[in-house]
Amino acid sequence: MVEEAPVKPAFEIKAENKPVCPECGSERLYKDGIRYLTDGSTVQRLLCRNCGFRFSWPRGKGQHRGQILKTKRDNNNVCQVCVAGSNPASKNLASKAVLALAEANGKTTSGLAGATTPNQTSQMDVKGKILEFLWHLKKLGRKETTVKGYGKILTALAKQTDILNPNAVLEYLAKASLNDTTKHDYTKTLNCFYRYLDIKWQVPSYKPLQKIPFVPTEQEIDILIANTSKTVSTLLQLLKETGMRVGEALALKWTDIDFERKTVRITAEKGSLPRILPLSEKCLTMLNRLPRKSEKIFPSKTSLDSRFYVQRKRIAHKLCNPRLLRIGFHTLRHWKGTMEYHKTKDIIHVQRLLGHKNIQNTLVYITIENALFTEANDEFHVRTAKTVEEACKLVEVGFEYVTEIDGVKIFRKRK
Repeated sequence: MVEEAPVKPAFEIKAENKPVCPECGSERLYKDGIRYLTDGSTVQRLLCRNCGFRFSWPRGKGQHRGQILKTKRDNNNVCQVCVAGSNPASKNLASKAVLALAEANGKTTSGLAGATTPNQTSQMDVKGKILEFLWHLKKLGRKETTVKGYGKILTALAKQTDILNPNAVLEYLAKASLNDTTKHDYTKTLNCFYRYLDIKWQVPSYKPLQKIPFVPTEQEIDILIANTSKTVSTLLQLLKETGMRVGEALALKWTDIDFERKTVRITAEKGSLPRILPLSEKCLTMLNRLPRKSEKIFPSKTSLDSRFYVQRKRIAHKLCNPRLLRIGFHTLRHWKGTMEYHKTKDIIHVQRLLGHKNIQNTLVYITIENALFTEANDEFHVRTAKTVEEACKLVEVGFEYVTEIDGVKIFRKRK
């Protein structure tokens, strides 16, 4: 029986004989499988992290730096990427692993053997720069929602054009069938991205469209509250009564609810003002029905969004009312602002209720209230008051002062 010659172990890289890439001279290398020679010995295959060139080590006899497998072109086209080179699945797996390692080290591979085309390499380079930019925003303290929004816009643009080329981006925006509001948002995001990369460009001028927000009827809101799940209906009731942003509501903790005084303490977001607002007995009862599994009252926005959209679509289809599909969480903030101005005619009160720092953001509710109520209904409820106490009670329920006759104050409210 003929004894088989023992297989020599793979070459281990030693510090005193450290290999370098014969193509670019880089010492940043990956181990890329084992090469079996005809005499039964083995040599280590290496892959350059800098230029993507593959070669064997230790160097062959009479060779200057290393035993080169093939030319760079042949290496990219036909060379195997792992020991089990006859297995295409293994080849793809190894290629993906190398790409992942390169990306993790903040590098992108160029001309990687059997792995990427120049276009794929360019896409990886763009993706890497986007990730670096998003991490930069995170380090600057930007909120998670803001970082995700920037990432979503940049990723969408990267699929349509070369975002590292400002001229290509300007051409795409000029031809794209997008409204000016969307183009304005894209331009704002790109401006921050280019400033981070120190890329000069001529900022296009797209002005966002000014739209009057949709305001549903109270009956339509109550229909959604009555027919959605326990958690969603509680959130809708809370937003209806307070007009807070959905982000402010999702950040609420159980300790922010004062069940004894019937109030909620709101931690403001987006530069708004913090505030304490009253809650009805109905809202407090609905809150008490929710399970207290964590310190926060509501789950994540992603979870609530998916539930709400499915339930809203079902209710709108069942009642044949497509207007319900236009009601979102933020819609209830617009409804509250409009109704509060209609009751009080006090725009400063509405500003404080909604937490606006700039009153210009609040003035839109005057326009909405005038459109919805002034021309639609000219019939009024009329009440009188002889004392200050009676007058205060009428004002609290939405009556407005008209005049005074013989010491009797006259108030009215639209039906």
